[in-house]
Amino acid sequence: MDKILQQFLEVATLQNVSHAAKKLCLSQPTLTHNMKKLEESLDVQLFIRTSNGMKLTEFGEVLLEQTRIMQRIYDNTLTKIEMLKERHERELRIGSGHAWWYVFLKDTIDAYRQEHPAANIYIDIGNHLRLMDLLLSGDIDLFIGHEISGLNKRAGVLFIPLFISHDKVFVREGHPLSLRSCTLDDLVEYPTIEITPDEIRHVHVMEDLQPKKLERTQLHLTEKILYRSNSIITSIDLACSTNGLLPFPGSMASFFDKFNLISLDLSEEYTKGSVGIYLIREKQDDIHIQDVLNLIRKNLDNNRHLII
Repeated sequence: MDKILQQFLEVATLQNVSHAAKKLCLSQPTLTHNMKKLEESLDVQLFIRTSNGMKLTEFGEVLLEQTRIMQRIYDNTLTKIEMLKERHERELRIGSGHAWWYVFLKDTIDAYRQEHPAANIYIDIGNHLRLMDLLLSGDIDLFIGHEISGLNKRAGVLFIPLFISHDKVFVREGHPLSLRSCTLDDLVEYPTIEITPDEIRHVHVMEDLQPKKLERTQLHLTEKILYRSNSIITSIDLACSTNGLLPFPGSMASFFDKFNLISLDLSEEYTKGSVGIYLIREKQDDIHIQDVLNLIRKNLDNNRHLII
C-alpha cells in the first residue's frame, strides 16, 4: 500500500503526530509535511489540529475507513503471494518403491506438509528403473529405492545409502510350502508374483544389463510362471487366491499380515540389497534438497525398528 496512506493510517489511529512519527521511525516534521501533501493532493482538509492532537474531519473519517479496507486487501495480497512463493519454492517431487512408502516415507510426507502446508507435493510410487527415468528427465527431484546394479556411469546421479533390505517370500496362509522349512530350489515349482517389474522402455538408463540377467538366473525366474502387476493391491489379490510366491522386502511383513500373507521359512537368504536415495549430483547442495534429505533421515530413524 502507498506509504503516505500508511502514514495517514497511523496518524489517524493514534491521533497524535509525535506518537505516529515515533512508531514509523520518522521525524515529526517529515510526517507533518507528508500529511499536508496528502491534504493538498486530495484538495480537502483531513485533520483539525488541536492542542490535544489530531482530530479527523468528515473527509478524514471517509479516508480512514477506505484506507483500512485497502490495508486489509494489501495484507491479504501479501499473504497470498507468500503462500504462492512457498507453493513453488517448496514444491516436493519425490519417488519411492512401495515398501519404503509404507515403512517411513508416508511419515516424512506428513511432516513435510506440516512444515510447508502451502507446498505442492507430487509422489510417484513404482519400479526403480522407471523412477530413475523420471529423475533423469526432471519429473522428480529424488527417489528412494534399491541401488541399481549396472547403472550408466554417465547418468550424473548420486546414490546415498540408507540401509540394507532383506527380501522375504510371502504366501497365503495354507500354502503348500508354508508348513515347513524350504530351500530356494523348492520355490521353482510355484509361480512368482512380480510387483512393478522392470520394463524394456526404461533399460536405456542401464550401461550393463548382466547384473539383472544374473539376478533372474540365480532366482530361476527364467523357468517359472510369472504373474506381473504394477499394483501392489492386485499382487496381494493374486497371492491370496493362488499358490503364487510374492518376493518383497521383509519390512512389509506387518502390512502383508493384514491380508493373511505370511513369509516362508527359508533355510537360505532369498535376496538382499542396499536401499538409498538417488538424486541428480548437481542438486546435492541445494538447500531445499538438503532439508528433504534431513527429514527423510529423521523419519527413517523413527521407524528403524520396521527395517528388516
